Amino acid sequence: MSSTLRAGIAAFDAIAMAVYAYVATGGFGNFGTDLILWGSAAAAALAAFVVSTNGPAALGWIAIGYILFAGLLIAGPELVLIALALALMPVLQRPRGSLALGISIAALAAFAWLFVVMLVLRGGA
Repeated sequence: MSSTLRAGIAAFDAIAMAVYAYVATGGFGNFGTDLILWGSAAAAALAAFVVSTNGPAALGWIAIGYILFAGLLIAGPELVLIALALALMPVLQRPRGSLALGISIAALAAFAWLFVVMLVLRGGA
């Protein structure tokens, strides 16, 4: 798959996530929901940037970890977010050429993001 096609797919995924975040939240206003959905949109944009610039693969997989965290660990399975994370995985570069390492980075990042976001929400409440 060409790098231009991969970048286009990743950009489409990021735009789709932003549209979903806007439709689901109606804009901004609820800090917790905004942090999860708009954070996922920002993470998808970061992953698209990594794909388009051929940036550090680990950074893109950490962004996928945030999306997985939002889709799996917050309030139960959010299928749109899980589908977005799965759609980004094939187009993102693999760290050291290993898909297993990329998935491991995303899984560890998901739990790290859970800790960070809970700290932020606890401090903001």
